[in-house]
Amino acid sequence: MNGRDNAAVRAFFDARAAKWDETCPHDPAKLQIIARLCCLVPGAAVLDVACGTGVMFGPLLAHGAESITGIDLSPNMVAEARKKWSGEPRVRLLTGDALDLGMPGFDLAVIYSAYPHFPDREALARAMARCLAPHGRFLVAHSESRAAINGRHHSPPVQAVSTTLRPAAQEAPVWEPFFALDTLIDTPELYVLSGTLR
Repeated sequence: MNGRDNAAVRAFFDARAAKWDETCPHDPAKLQIIARLCCLVPGAAVLDVACGTGVMFGPLLAHGAESITGIDLSPNMVAEARKKWSGEPRVRLLTGDALDLGMPGFDLAVIYSAYPHFPDREALARAMARCLAPHGRFLVAHSESRAAINGRHHSPPVQAVSTTLRPAAQEAPVWEPFFALDTLIDTPELYVLSGTLR
């Protein structure tokens, strides 16, 4: 049990998918910084968890990803991503819960702008560990501050499908049983938590 009401999360994002890129813009320069922090090597296989409309696909491909598998609970979000990326053979899209994904061997699992929607962080960490190849990397990132993210998530509709984003140092112990952490960023500009599989 992951503590998440998947039906509610799916309905929330399905209802907003068509205008998501318009209402939730992302700073391209920060996306490039996040992609660099992924430490990708040429030929890397990437899992983009809760990929939404595929915001991170371009930066990840530009920084060495050979293939990207994007997965999202929301069929409408996946449909929006498919509109943008259907001509790109390196991108594969799946609709479903990444916590149930039984596909090992990824070099990177990235969770961009989605971490508060996973209330059971330990289940998420365990699932990412299962999906990664030896020495694979996970990366949780937001291109805004923790205060900005939490401020946006305090309205009742969003509260129903999200949890508070805690300081990176408080999140670290959830991941440490599975990963050797090497990056914690919790500034007014970025939020990043990352490490390699033990």
